[in-house]
Amino acid sequence: MNSQLSIKSQATAIVVTGIILMMVILSIVTTKAVNQQSRQLMLKNAYQITQGLANQSIYPILSGSKENAQSAMEQVLGFQSVLAARIILGDGQSNFIFGGSFDFPIQAAVSNLENAQITFETNQFWLISSPVFLNTNNGEENESQIDYLNATHQEEIIGYAQVIYSKQNLVEAQNRITFTISLIGIVSGAALSVLLYIALVRLFSPLDRLAKAMAHAQKTSEHTYADETGAKEVRNMAHSYNNMMRVLAEHEEQLRSHKDILEKEVELRTRELTQARDSALTASRHKTEFMANMSHELRTPIQSILGYGELINESLMLDENFELLDDMDKITKNAERLLAMINSLLDLAKIEAGKLDLQLIELNIDRIVADIKDVIPPLAAKNKNRLVINSQVKNFKFFADKDKLEQVLINLLSNACKFTENGEVSLVISKSAQYLIFKITDTGIGLSEEQQSYIFEEFRQVDGGQNRKFSGTGLGLAISKKFVELMGGQIQLKSKLGEGSCFSVILPF
Repeated sequence: MNSQLSIKSQATAIVVTGIILMMVILSIVTTKAVNQQSRQLMLKNAYQITQGLANQSIYPILSGSKENAQSAMEQVLGFQSVLAARIILGDGQSNFIFGGSFDFPIQAAVSNLENAQITFETNQFWLISSPVFLNTNNGEENESQIDYLNATHQEEIIGYAQVIYSKQNLVEAQNRITFTISLIGIVSGAALSVLLYIALVRLFSPLDRLAKAMAHAQKTSEHTYADETGAKEVRNMAHSYNNMMRVLAEHEEQLRSHKDILEKEVELRTRELTQARDSALTASRHKTEFMANMSHELRTPIQSILGYGELINESLMLDENFELLDDMDKITKNAERLLAMINSLLDLAKIEAGKLDLQLIELNIDRIVADIKDVIPPLAAKNKNRLVINSQVKNFKFFADKDKLEQVLINLLSNACKFTENGEVSLVISKSAQYLIFKITDTGIGLSEEQQSYIFEEFRQVDGGQNRKFSGTGLGLAISKKFVELMGGQIQLKSKLGEGSCFSVILPF
C-alpha cells in the first residue's frame, strides 16, 4: 500500500511506537512485581506482629490477668500500621481484651483457624488472626518457636489474637513505586526516542539529499549529481544514480549532435525540395500554357478543315460523286474526333490553370433529357446496345452549367455504350430533398477494384496497352469528375468485373 510518509518518518514512527510499547509493558510488569513484593513484605511483618501477640497472650489467658494482656496489647499498638488489636477466648466469641480505636468487623470468623492468616480484607486494612496454643515452650523465643507456631498443631487452642493492619503505607508505597517507575519509563523512552530520532536523521540524511537531487533533476531536466555519502546501500544508490546521469548526459550530447546534423540535412533537403517544387510548378505552368496555346492553335486549322470539308461535301453531292463523298465523310469524322480530343486537352489545361468558370443558368430537366436523346442513340446502336432513359423528375427547373453538365452525362453515357456490346445502357434521373441524381448503368465489361482506384486519374485507361481495343485519351472521366466537383457535386462508382458499372452523378440544385 502506498504511503505519503517518507522512509525516515515511517521508521521513526515504528521505532518510537516500539519503544513506547516496550516501556509501558516494562513499567507495568515492574510495577506489579515491586508492588507484589511490597505487599508480601508488609504481610510478613503483620503476620509476625500477630504471632508475637499470640505468643504473649498464653499466660494472660491462662491466668485471667488482663493487666499482663494490656502490656502486650500496648506493645502491638505501638507499631505504626496497627489500627486495633484484641485477644478473644477459645470459643471465638468472648473478648478477653481489646485495644485501639478501630472497630472489628462482625464477619471476621476464626473457627478452625490453625495458623496466622488473613481472615478479612478491605481496601483500607487486613484483619489477621492467629490461634493461641497452650505451649509449654512459650518462654523460649527463638526460630523453632516461630516454626512451631506456623505448623499444624494438635494442642489445645485457648484463644485467638487478632490485629487490624492498615494498608495505607502499602498504598502510598505502591503509588510512589508506580509513579517512580512510570517517570523513569517516560524519561527513558523520551531520551531513547530522541537519541534514535537523531540517529535516524543522520542515517537518512544522505538518502534525503539523494531524493532532493533526483527531484531537482526531474523538475529542471538538469543533470544533477548526488553526494556519495552515508550508509553503504545509500552510497551504492547514489553511485548508480550518478552513473545514470552521466550516461544520460552523454546520450543528450549525442542527440544534440545528431539533431544539429539532422537540422542541417533537413535545411539542405528543404532547400532542394523547394527548388524542385518551384521547378515543377514552373514546368507545370509552362505545360499548361503550352497545352492551352497548342490546343487553341490546333482547333483553328481543324475547324477550317471541317469547314472546307462541308463545302467539298456539298460540291460532291452536286456532282453526284458518291465514292469521294464517303472518303470525305471519313475525313470529317476523324477531324471531329481530333477536335474532341483537343477540346478535352484544352478543358484540362483550363482546369489546372484555375481559369475554368461556371456559367450558371436556369435549366429544365426535360430539355437536358431531350438533348441527350439526340446524341446518345447512335452511340448505343453502334455496339447494338439498348438505351433506356427514365426521368422520374418532370418539368423541374434548376440552376447549373448546361454545357458542363451535358458534357459529363454524354461522356459517361458514351463510355457506357463503348464498353458494352449487345447489352443495355440506362440513365435514371431522380431527385432528393437537395440533390439531383443522374445514375448511368451499363451491363458491360465492368471494373476490378484495382481499376476503380485509378479510373478517375488523368491519362489512365482501363485498356492501356499498345494493342488496346478501346480508343480514347483517358481524360473523359478525369474531366467529368472535376466538372462535377466544380459544380459542388460528386461522382460515385459501383462496379464489378464482368457485370457492368454504375456511375452516379449527384448535384445540388
